[in-house]
Amino acid sequence: MKKFATITMGIALTIAGCSASAVNAVTEQKQKLNIATPIISKPNVDPKVTLLFENKKEVRNQARMKLTLKYIKTRVNKTPYVFSGSNHYGWDCSGMVVWLYRHFGLELPHSATAQAGIGTRVSDPNIGDIVVFAYRGRTDFYHSGIYIGNNKVLNSNRAYGTTVIEPLSNYKHSQIRYVRVVEQAP
Repeated sequence: MKKFATITMGIALTIAGCSASAVNAVTEQKQKLNIATPIISKPNVDPKVTLLFENKKEVRNQARMKLTLKYIKTRVNKTPYVFSGSNHYGWDCSGMVVWLYRHFGLELPHSATAQAGIGTRVSDPNIGDIVVFAYRGRTDFYHSGIYIGNNKVLNSNRAYGTTVIEPLSNYKHSQIRYVRVVEQAP
């Protein structure tokens, strides 16, 4: 009987997505079956420890971003520009961005204009933020890349035919938008 109750509770949690109502349903089911429910008390936790715990995911994202960018930097002048490509054998500008964010479990659109509209628009970019470019006065974007710090962008550029690192000053006649998709530790 306990095995059946455990399976039933697991199914209830899975279906409900571990919501509060699912927890209540499981607790009621345990009471009906006379199964002991442990009392969980919240210990007094130092606010610094709480802040550290909350930032853990952001720190993990930052470490993953650094590793992924380190790999892409090894592809500079090695991975060719391939229209509609999205893997390290060949990618276009938005395809390289798609490839990078797949490593975070995110499926981004394969278009610079669509990438400009996702996430959060920021004015002070972090390493790993998406950089999109549009001609002045236009609302559609023609190019995208990844900000790597020091006013530089990592991108796959059709003009060079390969993956390159360029200064943002190369795009001084364009509108530049920074988009944050993954939160990272500052």
